[in-house]
Amino acid sequence: AQPSAFYNVAADDSIRTSVVRMASCAPCLASCPVRGRRSNGSGAGDRRQRRPSRHRVAAAAAASPSSPPSSSGGGVVSGWDLSGAPSGLVLSLARELEVSWMTLPNLRDAPCAPELKSVDATAPDGDPATRIRIENLCLQTDVFRKMHLEVAWGLGGLEVLHCVMYPWPDVPCPIFAADLVAFNGRVTLGIADASPVAPDLALPDAYVEVSASLRAQMLALCAVIEPRPLPEWGLAILSPAACVCVGPPKEDAEYQHQAVAFSGYARGLHAAHLDLAAAAAVAASVPADEGASQYGFGPGARLAAQVQFCEKQLLNDKTRRVLERSMGSELARRYMTEVLFDVTVETPLRPDERL
Repeated sequence: AQPSAFYNVAADDSIRTSVVRMASCAPCLASCPVRGRRSNGSGAGDRRQRRPSRHRVAAAAAASPSSPPSSSGGGVVSGWDLSGAPSGLVLSLARELEVSWMTLPNLRDAPCAPELKSVDATAPDGDPATRIRIENLCLQTDVFRKMHLEVAWGLGGLEVLHCVMYPWPDVPCPIFAADLVAFNGRVTLGIADASPVAPDLALPDAYVEVSASLRAQMLALCAVIEPRPLPEWGLAILSPAACVCVGPPKEDAEYQHQAVAFSGYARGLHAAHLDLAAAAAVAASVPADEGASQYGFGPGARLAAQVQFCEKQLLNDKTRRVLERSMGSELARRYMTEVLFDVTVETPLRPDERL
């Protein structure tokens, strides 16, 4: 099929199933075209002195004044320091998501170790092209057990937005996941999904309808959307109906039509997810008729699906290797299992089960 048919809403089901499924919703650092070991000369990392033969990792002590530790949703939450992040689509989308989160009711911090929440790391050889800065928002509401928003930059020009919203397993709705990756300002990868928590990868009808509408809007903005190859391990956790994965070509760099169109899809799916998840939480709190089925077949089954989502994501060895080079193996392991993909069989099903 031609690229313009890749996200054709009218395409038959066999085509949609084969091409819409996407890569991991966190290809993140590994999928980016980091070339060589030399810095682009534009970042603060270029001025760092050569270091001893050990990984240099520092945790930032305070949030940027531009990201105050507060919310209008009821609680006081920690901020983050994006003062050194490059301007562009990655940063602007991160700020938009942050602003929308600050309006949520009963917003509070989710657990996150300080040394993982804000990271400044460089490889043992001191090569400034290996320096990486990572800032994270880790929040929680009565609907979402963990709302994780990451912005990373460095490695000679890399920019990453990574977002995953894990609902409490007691809430019958999917996981929202998205990534936007750029290199020296040019977006090279965009991914957004409502990842199912049903064994057959089905989504609630409302998500399917919203996805189709947003997909049509995306194509109206940019009729040609280039696909991105998918790793085999991602196919068990991604939605055939909602996943969108784009890999804008170099020719798109000047105006970034594909990247902008994809960003609209990601924003729209995120906004719909906030509303649909809140409605699902309310509906789940009302006693259902006897024999009525619930999306995901109950909290235990939804927790198992979230565990599988994390297990599959952790198979991404490319991401692990990139993080290990800058952060060291132990901190990279902790970052992947405690911050990025932290669901286990011990994860609480609902807010009142928090420790």
